[in-house]
Order: sequence, then structure tokens, then C-alpha cells
Amino acid sequence: MKKILMILLFAALAFFFLIKDKDARKEADPLYHEAKAAIVLEADSGKILYEQNAKEALPIASMSKLMTQYIVLEAISDGHLSWDSQYEPSTAALNQTRHAVILGMDKNKTYSARELFTAMTVTSANDAAIALAEMVSGSEEDFVKEMNKKAKRFGLRNTHFINATGLDEEETNRASAKDVAAIANELLTQYPEVLEFTRLTDFTTSEGTKLWSTNLMLPGMPQAMTGMEGLKTGYTEEAGPCFASTGIYEGKRIITVVIGVGEDSKDTAPRFELTRDLIDRYVLNES
Repeated sequence: MKKILMILLFAALAFFFLIKDKDARKEADPLYHEAKAAIVLEADSGKILYEQNAKEALPIASMSKLMTQYIVLEAISDGHLSWDSQYEPSTAALNQTRHAVILGMDKNKTYSARELFTAMTVTSANDAAIALAEMVSGSEEDFVKEMNKKAKRFGLRNTHFINATGLDEEETNRASAKDVAAIANELLTQYPEVLEFTRLTDFTTSEGTKLWSTNLMLPGMPQAMTGMEGLKTGYTEEAGPCFASTGIYEGKRIITVVIGVGEDSKDTAPRFELTRDLIDRYVLNES
């Protein structure tokens, strides 16, 4: 009985010090409680300038599209697909009308790979992501297999994809902040032309509709930051507000990832504010 009491006492003390340590970290680092995970990466050197819970696999919402972009650009690079390749909307793509962020394809029209890629990148159009997956692999299911193969090839241990969009289904795409940063770095290294799309603040569809970027930190946008060039926003109920950014600061390419900023809040502004704070603190050293 005495032994059991001693074990319980030590367990209680361990729990107490764990909570105190967590509180101390919160007090010392106000970023600690603002996001589920965060990382700041110096792209060329691979040096991590800041990380918080960066290895835990978490829902990543539309940041998943970074891998979709990689595979599409790879298909264009090897000639399997061209920017002028035409897509006739499938039932799967047309059924995305239940989701708020879509290009809104007409079943009687065709769409170029360039328009679909632009819509997916700039406005995070989910129907466009599915369309591109079908163009590359024939079906989203086969495309997802390729996404997971790429994740394994990149050496990502905390990443698993179940769709090309990042939407929550019975399961959801998961990755660590460190893995998302690694995908972003692979994308920027192998296919820097992606920046031609991620820098766009808006684009006009083939039907004449002007759509705006979800990245409010681009030059000319409401929360503009000098040097910002992209990269991908995300939000679902499971993931919360997310953002993977890239830009050139102090002559170096920086990648940041924040996941679940503001917990369950639908307010997307804090993810940009936190990104700015991370860059100011750990890159520009302005605070």
C-alpha cells in the first residue's frame, strides 16, 4: 500500500511540474499558445530558426495542395501534361459545389491545366485540385497514392494524404509543420515557377470572373508584408486556420508554417499576424 501511495505521489508531482513547465513556456513565449504548431525554416541551409510542436502530425487543410502542386508541375515538366491540356469536368469535380471554395466549372465547357492550377493556387479551388488530380493520374484515388509515394520519397515520417484537396472527410490529411515546410522546400527547389502563381493577388477566369488570393500578406493585399511571395493558406474545422508562407528576407529564402492558429476560430487574420511575428522575431529580429 505504501509503495502504491509513493507511486501516486511521484505521478502527481510529475504532472504538477509538467503543467508548471507548460505555463512557464507560455509566459516566456507568447507564440506557444497561439498555434497548435509552427516552424521557421531557412530554405537553402535547412536551418530551423524556430519550432514549436513541429513534429506532431496534425490536420493541414489546403496546405495539402503544396503536394498537389508538386506532382502537377512534375507532370508538366516531364511532358505528361501541358499547360494547354484541356479538362472536361467529371462528376467528382462538379459535385464540389457543396464546398465554398471552388472555381465553379460548367459541365459543358473545358478548362486548361493552367486555369485550373491558377484557381487551385490563388483561391484554393477544391474542384480545380480534383480536376488536376484526374488529369495527371486518371482519378483522385490514384493521385493520392502518388502523393503518399512522394511523401515517402521525401523522407516524411509524419505525413499521410487521403485526398488532393485537404478537405475533412471521414479521415483528413495530416502532416507535421516540419513536413509541410519540407514539402514547400522541395516544391520551391524543384519547381520555382510555382512562384509565378503564388505571387498573384488575383486572376480572371475564362468566364470573366475576378477571383482574389486567399493570401492577404502579398504586396497590395490588406496585410501586405514586404518580401512575401506565397505560399498556401488552409482552413477546415479539424485543422483550424493554417498558412505556409515563403519570401525573401535579409537576402535569404524563408519558409514558415503555422497550424491551427486560434484553435477553433474561423477568423483567418491571426494566422497572418503570427506569420509576421515569427518573421519579425526570428528572421528580421525587429522585436
